[in-house]
Amino acid sequence: MKQNKTLIKLLKILFFSIIFIITSSVRAELKVVTTIKPIHSLITNVMHGINEPNLIIEGSTSPHNFTLKPSHAKLLEEADIIFWIGEGLETFMEKPLDSIVKNAKIIEFMDLDNIEKLKFREENIFDDHNDHDDHDDHGDHDDHDDHDDHGDHDDHDDHGDHDDHIHGEFDAHIWLDPINAKEMIHKIAHELSELDPVNKQKYFQNADKTIKALDQLIFDIDQNINKEARFVVFHDAYQYFEKRFGIYTSGALTLNTDVLPGAKQISDIQSIIKEKRVNCIFSEPQFNPKIIETIAQDTGIKTGIFDPLGANIESDKKLYFKLLNNLTNNLENC
Repeated sequence: MKQNKTLIKLLKILFFSIIFIITSSVRAELKVVTTIKPIHSLITNVMHGINEPNLIIEGSTSPHNFTLKPSHAKLLEEADIIFWIGEGLETFMEKPLDSIVKNAKIIEFMDLDNIEKLKFREENIFDDHNDHDDHDDHGDHDDHDDHDDHGDHDDHDDHGDHDDHIHGEFDAHIWLDPINAKEMIHKIAHELSELDPVNKQKYFQNADKTIKALDQLIFDIDQNINKEARFVVFHDAYQYFEKRFGIYTSGALTLNTDVLPGAKQISDIQSIIKEKRVNCIFSEPQFNPKIIETIAQDTGIKTGIFDPLGANIESDKKLYFKLLNNLTNNLENC
């Protein structure tokens, strides 16, 4: 009889131990939230085989004029960690991060020490071979020993208030430089492993694999991109891509997507198309292409699509690579 009671007790202990382990395992799954598709793709690579991050902006909506839905607010409220670029891009996130988010760790990629940041261009007509000498100096990109020491940067509040760029002096399209993407991968792996140490080894294995893939992407693009391309764009979003691969945009219809291009900007672009014998003008899926089409008709140049966000690419770990390859391929005949 005693043996039976002992056996029952042992079975009960075993049962509740199993329940506890299963429950703990479920709770251990991080709730990761991010804003835009390219960053979602990078995080998906690091989380591959473990879990998947939640994405706020899907489809072709621009982060510059996005509005949160209640379902998005719930994601932010329940998140363990939130990755975003910064207020210069996702302006819709500023208030929710203060009012909705409860216990989540917030990672702003514009704050990373090793990210190279380029200042906004002041005019919509660009000089040939723009040298980008005014970028933010962040030292050696290969040094990751100090990642634990990243903190709030006091100088972020001191950015100038250029009329077109009220959110500081630096262009926020940092992901279009794959060297910056490598820095993001390092940060993502570090932060996820801190919150989920059980999967630390897997996160870093995935990160290493992704960084090797990014190195190959950089090599392939550098070998194949048309560095003689002559083109203009709708929106000045591509200087990180330009600098990394040695290409040069002649101009942009607008520096700020909150302000539609006026008669002067359109006239300037039409003039530069003739002066520099520009071959292509690119629209973006996030914005109405009507002005681009009109300029193309008036000047007889080719039209195409440049997409900094991957609007029409499936949201998965391959998106980032497809996005940069698409930019490269679209320049082939320009």
